[in-house]
Amino acid sequence: MKTIKVLILFVFLSVLTLAVFADGINPLVYEYHNPDITVEFSEPLNVTVERQQQIADNIAGVGPSFIPGSNNELPENIICSLFGHDLSTTTVTATHHKVLVHSPRCLVKMYYVTACSRCDYSNVEEAGSFFIVCCPED
Repeated sequence: MKTIKVLILFVFLSVLTLAVFADGINPLVYEYHNPDITVEFSEPLNVTVERQQQIADNIAGVGPSFIPGSNNELPENIICSLFGHDLSTTTVTATHHKVLVHSPRCLVKMYYVTACSRCDYSNVEEAGSFFIVCCPED
């Protein structure tokens, strides 16, 4: 029985090291630990929490497929075909930690994200990037 508990604990901790989580204080901040990236939405999109998580995963490059600037031109359901998309847009920043060896070490990329609340349509456009000092040198 003790071996089973240790095995379950090991699996649970392994999943946590690769898992992504939304900050409990601010649900618009997603932190990834492999690679070390923080994705922050300036304001919530008019989509489900799961869809926002998927967009954050794609921006961080940990989702199933990510092509910068890609979008889905075709509506995914009959409502969008008849009435058009229900779009909301926000600014998203992705901070890539410890990119360089010396200060400034962190790369910040800014994106304009547009998503439909009725279907899977989304458009991610990179707006710019710059380096900041946020992580101490090793």
